[in-house]
Amino acid sequence: MDITQFIAQFFYRIRYWLLWGSLLVTGLVIYFTQFLPFSYTVESSLYAGVTNATSIDGTTISYTTINSTFDNLISIAKSHGTLEKVSLRLLANALTYGEEWKDNRYIQAKHYRQLLQMTPKEVLALVDRKDINKTTEALKEYRKESGNNFVYAMFNRPVAFYSARALDGIIVKRAGTSDILDITYTSADPGITQQTVSILIDELMKAYEVLRFKATYDVIAYFEEQVRLAKIRLNEEEDDLMRYCVQERIINYTEETEALSVTRYQVDDRLEKAMRDYESAVALRKMLDERMDIRAKIIRNNTNLLKELDKVSTLNQSIMEQEIFISDKVRSNSEQLKKDKQALEKAEESIGHISDNLNEFNFTKEGVGIDEMVSEWLSALVNEAKANAELKVLKDRQQEIFDQYSHMSPVGTQVTRKQRAIGIAEDNYRNQIRGLAEANLRLKNIEMNTSNLQTITDPSYPLTDNGRKRMLYIIMAFFGSLVFITSYFLLIELLDRTLRDAIRSKRLTGLSVIAAFNGTSNLKFRGFLKACNRLAAAYCCRQMNTYLQENRPTVVNLISMEPGEGKSYLSKYFADYWETEGLRVRIVKAGVDFEADSKQYVNAQQLSDFWHPNEAEQTPNIILVEYPAVSRASLPITVLQKADVNLLIANACRLWRVSDNTTLAPIKKALGDTPFFLYLNNADREVVESFTGELPPQTPVHSFFSRLAQLGLTSKKAAVK
Repeated sequence: MDITQFIAQFFYRIRYWLLWGSLLVTGLVIYFTQFLPFSYTVESSLYAGVTNATSIDGTTISYTTINSTFDNLISIAKSHGTLEKVSLRLLANALTYGEEWKDNRYIQAKHYRQLLQMTPKEVLALVDRKDINKTTEALKEYRKESGNNFVYAMFNRPVAFYSARALDGIIVKRAGTSDILDITYTSADPGITQQTVSILIDELMKAYEVLRFKATYDVIAYFEEQVRLAKIRLNEEEDDLMRYCVQERIINYTEETEALSVTRYQVDDRLEKAMRDYESAVALRKMLDERMDIRAKIIRNNTNLLKELDKVSTLNQSIMEQEIFISDKVRSNSEQLKKDKQALEKAEESIGHISDNLNEFNFTKEGVGIDEMVSEWLSALVNEAKANAELKVLKDRQQEIFDQYSHMSPVGTQVTRKQRAIGIAEDNYRNQIRGLAEANLRLKNIEMNTSNLQTITDPSYPLTDNGRKRMLYIIMAFFGSLVFITSYFLLIELLDRTLRDAIRSKRLTGLSVIAAFNGTSNLKFRGFLKACNRLAAAYCCRQMNTYLQENRPTVVNLISMEPGEGKSYLSKYFADYWETEGLRVRIVKAGVDFEADSKQYVNAQQLSDFWHPNEAEQTPNIILVEYPAVSRASLPITVLQKADVNLLIANACRLWRVSDNTTLAPIKKALGDTPFFLYLNNADREVVESFTGELPPQTPVHSFFSRLAQLGLTSKKAAVK
């Protein structure tokens, strides 16, 4: 079937549901919407001045900061604390300025009367009709007295105008990407609506300013405390380093270690030279001892010589110590050093005089002159004594340097560690000072930005309501009911497995529907039932006339899946119609003319195997055979194959189960090319009319809708001459 025709017939079939269902729903909406309250809307705008604001150093505000600022403003306006303050001030306004029998700019009289009815006397006693501020403070104190009193309940329970649920309807949003913050509120009282927006703006400005400055003041106080603690810590670290340097006698560790390294290498060089000189002096003295033999021993045992040699050694050691351990400037001005050097010269001269007095021998055994030998020997002794003294002093100095190394090495580690601690403390101190400076700068920026938050559109008193949108609700109910009913029946159309009409029956059974027959339950047209049935039977008979045989009786088999499908009822109408055409019809019924449980029936190959006509009867033109229900008895398939027409009679109101398809499948397969049709019984009037055309009574309204269902949009009912 064409989809357009299907849609037209679908709507034609559910026309009464659409009509009465939509009217019922629309009527209910019309009735209940008459009680809808009036609504008044108040709008206001705030200029935030964030996008055009600049910081104190001239830099622009970042995009993230702008969005964060607007988010903060919206969050503050919608916060529980802000709405609670708005609720309390609204209640104070209503109780202070409300009048029982006269509307004013704060509250309508009917709403004020409702408020008085629910307000306890103890709360009414707190109201000062001359001072709104006193009333507000009194209600605030009363709110603090108990966690479940009247003022608390007005905000936390679903009460009109004053509750959190009602105030949550306030809409606060940013106007695009501008600096404008739009505030919109709708309620049933114009005065309360205006006062709500006005109070909200006032509380928003106060809360925003307090929160912005409070956070910055807290940050400044935090950084001031951190700067103080960082300064104390830095002083402690510096004092600790100073005490350690005093304790370890350190002035400048780096320079001292460098000087110590230079001194060490200088001492090492001089020590090496002194060792060479000493070894040379010892070797020369030993050689001269061997040459002088016994004479050298005599000279060495001389008391004056020994004293002078000790004196030379002592003076030379003292001079070396002074030259090594004092600076050049001090050395040049030292009187002691000069005296020691003069004494050394005198001691050396004294040793020379001693050698002059030793004239006991003139020549050695080798014949060498004794005078020159003694002078050289005494000179070697002096050099040995001087080198030995210098070597001793340099070794002591070297050991002292090593001791200083042992002392300076751990001191360096501790000094580095303490200096590092001072550096960390100093960096922390600088960071805290930087944070304090930035916090103060932020405070100035906030002072500049917060001053820009101002009202540019004051909330005005609404003089007219918004309209209760009653007509919108009615229209929505009407069209919504149409959509719902259509969707519901369309879903049934797609999912329902009831045979009902020819299209669905063919889709479910796979059999072509030859015709349909009226039901007996239509009370509206019960006076025309027989006439409609005769027309339906006549249509079906005319369809089967093409299968009538001239030389033998035509066999028409009537079968059904279940008992009570109406085979006998239909066969009588078929017989009546064919008899009006002059044909003899014989109705053969199971249980009357043959037994369905007999052997002849089960094994029958042709109709005459289980039914024999009466010899007294004339040979019929048409034989209508009513078989038992397929679910109760078997069918002689061979007999069905030899029939001229097979009709499956099915109740249009029955459910076509999967088991019915399973039972019918082998029958269809066995019949093959034998005509096999489905005949719907007990069908709706519209289904029958889809085959027979319009049935009586043919009223103008019914004819009009019938033509619409068949898409006869421009058709006319007129005879043609």
